[in-house]
Amino acid sequence: MPRKIKVVIAEDQELMRKSLIALLSDYEHFLVVGEASNGKELLQLLKTVKPDIVLLDVEMPVMNGLEAISILNVRFPNIRVIILSMHNDSGLIVDFMTRGARAYLPKGCDVDTMINTMEMVQKNGFHFSDKVSKAMLTSVMNEKNAYPFLEELSLSDRELEIMRELCEGKTNKEIADTLKITPRTIDFHRTNIYTKTKSRNLAELVKYAIKHGLVDTD
Repeated sequence: MPRKIKVVIAEDQELMRKSLIALLSDYEHFLVVGEASNGKELLQLLKTVKPDIVLLDVEMPVMNGLEAISILNVRFPNIRVIILSMHNDSGLIVDFMTRGARAYLPKGCDVDTMINTMEMVQKNGFHFSDKVSKAMLTSVMNEKNAYPFLEELSLSDRELEIMRELCEGKTNKEIADTLKITPRTIDFHRTNIYTKTKSRNLAELVKYAIKHGLVDTD
């Protein structure tokens, strides 16, 4: 008997999450091995559960899907993420894919589309629908010096401290509470950190930190 495709569902709406679990239970080749209601729960779950695929909602509390996928793809590169979102703007789709998503599914898609996408991701490692392909092609054609690099500056001790906390997946409030400063101050430092490391998102910041030996990769 073929090995079942192990799936984790990260979705903050319980009704939607339970519906997806029930739906996949009707297919013998899928096995839901975990669920999470936000990105932080997901990252904690993945320390003990090793799925093949994560169905990841974008809009979630505590830590949203975009923040989660940036960390997930560094810590768990073998897990294939499929974004599940109500947003179908081409720019957002490109953002999903450049952060490491293997496929994109609009909420409200039919069951056959969802099952086929998951099967293709498991088989080929990714699945680009016509909409995703067009969005990516348009982005490539339009991208000309979109992100000019700034001169790299050294990070202060405080910025290094905050960067390590960010790379651990902590929220601004959690960092602020730990360091006894305000979330607004964290926002200020976060902007400076991104600028100095030439990072456009959390994924690039994590890669920068690992490359320069600034965080523990265990």
